[in-house]
Amino acid sequence: MSIVRAILYTCLICIIKINLISAQTVPIETSPFWQSSESNLYSTGMIWRDCNNDGYIDVFYSNGNDIVLAPNTIYLSDHGELPASASWVSANSEYSGHCAVGDINDDGWADFFVSNFLGQDGFSTANFSNLYLNSDGLPNQSPDWSNTDSIYSFSCATGDVDGDGDLDIAVATGEPYGSRKIVDRIYYNVNGSFESEPGWQSQAMTEAMDVTWGDVDNDGDLDLAFAYNDRPPAIFYNGGSFLETTPSWQADHNESSNTLIFGDVNGDGWLDLVVAFNDQLGGGGYFRVYYNDGTGQLDGNYGWQSSSGGYGSGLALYDYDYDGDLDLAAGRWFDKARIYENTGIGFTLTPVWRADASTVVEEMAWVDVDGHGLEPRADTISNVAGKKVYYTTHAPLYAIDSVMVDGALLGHPQFCYDLISGWVALEVEPTTELIICSQYSFTNDLAISHWDTYNMVWGNSNPSPILFSADTLIGFAPLEVNFSDQSIGASEWNWEFGDMQTSEIAHPTHTYQQAGSFDVSLRNLLPDGPHFRSTEKMIITLADSLFFPELELLVNQPIVVPISLTNAHPLQKLVLTVSFNGPPDLNYLGLDLTACRSDYFQQISILELDTAANNLAIEFIVGINIGKPPLSPGTGFIANLIFSAASSGGEVRLETVTTSSETTVLDAGYISYEPYSNIGLINIGECGDASGDGHVNVGDAVYLINFIFRDGLPPSVFVSGDANCDSFVNVGDAVYLINFVFSDGTPPCCND
Repeated sequence: MSIVRAILYTCLICIIKINLISAQTVPIETSPFWQSSESNLYSTGMIWRDCNNDGYIDVFYSNGNDIVLAPNTIYLSDHGELPASASWVSANSEYSGHCAVGDINDDGWADFFVSNFLGQDGFSTANFSNLYLNSDGLPNQSPDWSNTDSIYSFSCATGDVDGDGDLDIAVATGEPYGSRKIVDRIYYNVNGSFESEPGWQSQAMTEAMDVTWGDVDNDGDLDLAFAYNDRPPAIFYNGGSFLETTPSWQADHNESSNTLIFGDVNGDGWLDLVVAFNDQLGGGGYFRVYYNDGTGQLDGNYGWQSSSGGYGSGLALYDYDYDGDLDLAAGRWFDKARIYENTGIGFTLTPVWRADASTVVEEMAWVDVDGHGLEPRADTISNVAGKKVYYTTHAPLYAIDSVMVDGALLGHPQFCYDLISGWVALEVEPTTELIICSQYSFTNDLAISHWDTYNMVWGNSNPSPILFSADTLIGFAPLEVNFSDQSIGASEWNWEFGDMQTSEIAHPTHTYQQAGSFDVSLRNLLPDGPHFRSTEKMIITLADSLFFPELELLVNQPIVVPISLTNAHPLQKLVLTVSFNGPPDLNYLGLDLTACRSDYFQQISILELDTAANNLAIEFIVGINIGKPPLSPGTGFIANLIFSAASSGGEVRLETVTTSSETTVLDAGYISYEPYSNIGLINIGECGDASGDGHVNVGDAVYLINFIFRDGLPPSVFVSGDANCDSFVNVGDAVYLINFVFSDGTPPCCND
């Protein structure tokens, strides 16, 4: 009786949990916050990876499908914001299927592999798959490698099949609509380049739709699974030194499948297989899970099945509610993307979330587009005997930062990895310890490739487990900032403010004394364990100033006004606006960069010149896009403005101003801001105007005599007393002026 009660109690708990989950609000927005802008690309493959090594994840798309010849595209993140238009476009256009991204030649850059499904003539011809190598932040636009055997290939996956620490490529081959069957194959990586001929082939000829790698039997090497149109999903086991050519496992259901992924669904430490079946060419089109029995073998019959079928396609696993188990995002053609919640014993039969609009999903991915939920993680593995493949605790990953084996940091040729599954494959087996340092996000967004219109991403509104804020993010130093930790249940705190100062209280106040950009990090202890999060350049302090000089100059001579800039941040662009209002009027003549810090800038242009208001706006662009460095923090002249004055007398005020369309702004890329600015003055005088009253008359002669013989005030304008231009101010200048005023003598020579 007690056993029966226990069973009933367990079932009741499961039912309650399922009902609670279905009643909860899933924190994924139902309308996308990002969409690509290009049309008629029919995007199919999608991989998220940092392409240019700037620390922000980018997205690769392979396009065309079986519908149109299209180029492949990459969208580069700008500090967490994706552009609507592609940053990179391949030179060739193909009917491309899915893609894979990884460091093929071990140079530290992400390379781009694309499976081309059809030939240039469509279904009547096969094609060659392509590899685009990346050497400086973007792949070459034309392929660097193609296989020599013409094939129909709709999907591909990178994995280390031979245990040498570099990525090989497996391709799923065949064409289901014409029942064109081809052997599946692997192209081995030899010294950073794929062999042109396959090094492995399946024994059977198939119509394969998808392929993925995973260590199903936990023996330390990667096994290979295929989804087929013409036969059940199957797994080829890796014996360490060879990969079998006939699969040891296949599902009991001989139905058309489109996509498959590995993941530990029930949390027992063994990989299960999730398959999206597609009923376009037969079968029920259900999503199914085949569970691992704990020995490395999967049950041939599914252990979970969705309540409805259809054109099943994309799949992605992620613990979006961070309750310790993997939830399932799934897509179909011409239907709404959905999420099935993991209840601990399997997924809910019906979705707990669906998007607002129907899409044609080809690929799905969980990814933190803006990186706001990232935390660095370190997996330390001591049970390392006899294995080369290891999995991180969390996946999918944003990045893998480093791998250390037996105390030694590995170089790029010594390991490879997959961010989606979280596996790392090593060249040499560890003997004592393996440490994998990675970045994982607790607030991943949900992304799809959508060939019917535009690719899109739905945002995750969940807060990160570790959440902190500041009341002030930017200001002039010294800057006082009040920090606050909003993490739920935190019991310990360790703040690092980025200027070598720390705190161990929940809500500290800190004053930044120097100008700069400061990364702020918080390590705290939450109920589920320690967490750490760092926000790059969270606090920006300024000490930036524009300096206008005070000058005393002469009328009818070029007036050179040097403007000095002190910048505390590296600048890639600046806009300088100047008001020059008298009397007297100044006329802008031009710009001189001699001995200026800006003399290497790529582009300097006049944005606005208002002669009526005496306003000027100049834009300075460094040339980051062509490899020129930003303007380093420092002090020095930024420009020499050249004016002329037609009349003398009075002062001209120099200051920054907001014109009709511009304002003075400094742009560091990560922040744009307005510097402090003083007011400069220019006194315009005439030669001979010793008294500085704007007129040359006998009063100036008297002024000079008083200065020379009675220790009176010196001439107010620095050369105006030297009326005869002999480089001395003496009684000769007084005589010269009297002769000019009363005897029609020669005017002061500086006027000539």
